[in-house]
Amino acid sequence: MQSQNINYLPGLDHLRGFAALLIVCYHGVHLIGYPLRYGEPFAPARLLENWPQTANPIGALIFEGHTAVALFLVLSGFIFTYGSLHKTIIYHRFIINRLLRTYPLFVLLLLTGAFAFPDRFDFTALVQTLLGFGNAQGAMDLGSFSAMFWAIAVEWQFYLVFPLLLIIFRRDGPLLLLGLIAVFILLRSLAWLEGANIRDLAYWTIIGRMDQFLLGMLAAYAYSHGVLSAVRRGVSWLLLLTALGLAIGMLYGFHQAGGWPVSAGWKILWPTLEGLCWAGVILTYLRASQYLPARLSYWLTLPGLISYSLYLLHFSVISVLVKQQWFSTFGLPPTSAALLNTLLWLPLI
Repeated sequence: MQSQNINYLPGLDHLRGFAALLIVCYHGVHLIGYPLRYGEPFAPARLLENWPQTANPIGALIFEGHTAVALFLVLSGFIFTYGSLHKTIIYHRFIINRLLRTYPLFVLLLLTGAFAFPDRFDFTALVQTLLGFGNAQGAMDLGSFSAMFWAIAVEWQFYLVFPLLLIIFRRDGPLLLLGLIAVFILLRSLAWLEGANIRDLAYWTIIGRMDQFLLGMLAAYAYSHGVLSAVRRGVSWLLLLTALGLAIGMLYGFHQAGGWPVSAGWKILWPTLEGLCWAGVILTYLRASQYLPARLSYWLTLPGLISYSLYLLHFSVISVLVKQQWFSTFGLPPTSAALLNTLLWLPLI
């Protein structure tokens, strides 16, 4: 959905569309690829031993396509800050606006899952999920219908504090946000030293993800102050390729170190590094995309305009494909076949 309240930047919708398609491909490659590879249903408990490996950096981007969540969160921090940096936010209006934009589809899926699996319904869990804590223990578990609720919960936890963060940001400047990032790194470090699962803390919770929102806010500050505004066409594309190369290179290193299933101390810093890479991609893409032909730019915005729906609905569709075995090998290796099946079914999502 395109905001009418700020100077519209089509490049943001391009990136939202890319993130949505990447997360669809990521889940398709894993959920469909697993039975093709091992001849059995997807088994989360065995991911550490069965996580696919590749020496291809683009393949690593797809296998670690969960990074699309980080891109979404950095974009959220950017969009809210870019649209509000020089405006007064009225807290209750901001919250109501976010409710109207995000809750209709969210509640529809919640009701569908509750009626589809009545034995899983619990009133306390329902209230917890509705109040923005769907990523905490005790939230509603409605199978594929609630699979993406954890990310919506993280988004909402940011929404609740964003107006306060913006007030402090305006007063104290970017150094304060850098200080907050350091605080969250320290909190993750303390939790890890206490024996917490750092993978889960860094991935599923606001303690891990706040860095990415804050980096999005800093990127919006830089953009609104004209960073890269004097860069010409050729240099802008060179900078974008460099930023993309760094992001993919970081993900490749992440993948070679064991990827998502691994819980290791270095993941204390991973959300920050991941967010920093995507902030660089956002800034360079916004500059370079200004040189795209208008018609091409328009077509690239379309997936972004439905990115929220894609994000919430795709897991259920892919889950049905797997359960009903509506996929084929096409005579291809498992990963290629899974990706092709996902792309062929994409219009249904």
